[in-house]
Amino acid sequence: MPNNQTIQKGTISSVEGEVDRNGDKTKARVLPNTADGAVTRPLTIPWWLRGKMGNLAPGVEVAFALFEDSSGVIITRMDGEWDGFIPGDVKIDGNTEVVGDVKLNDMESSSVSSYNNHTHSGVQSGPSSTSTPS
Repeated sequence: MPNNQTIQKGTISSVEGEVDRNGDKTKARVLPNTADGAVTRPLTIPWWLRGKMGNLAPGVEVAFALFEDSSGVIITRMDGEWDGFIPGDVKIDGNTEVVGDVKLNDMESSSVSSYNNHTHSGVQSGPSSTSTPS
């Protein structure tokens, strides 16, 4: 029985389809480098390549997998680009360690509603000092 599943290169023709929880489209059509003008059916865009995270747009070269039923998935950008930006809300289930210098616009936790708005009563202004937490 022949296997018609392939991994190919091509360029994004259009970004379309349903939107995910961040409002980003979940499918794209690709013009394979080996096909003279024939675009794929809509292929799945994995979450890490959607919207501002992957910046997929017409003309961007990608690697993609096609399956026997003509469905498929985009695997990566061929230029390997990523600007280091993760858009939208991120939920982490577990501990998080931050290494290096960090600039926070806002951070929330279940024990302190917002670190930017967190205040302590009874603290005196000026050169006074408070004790360390007990």
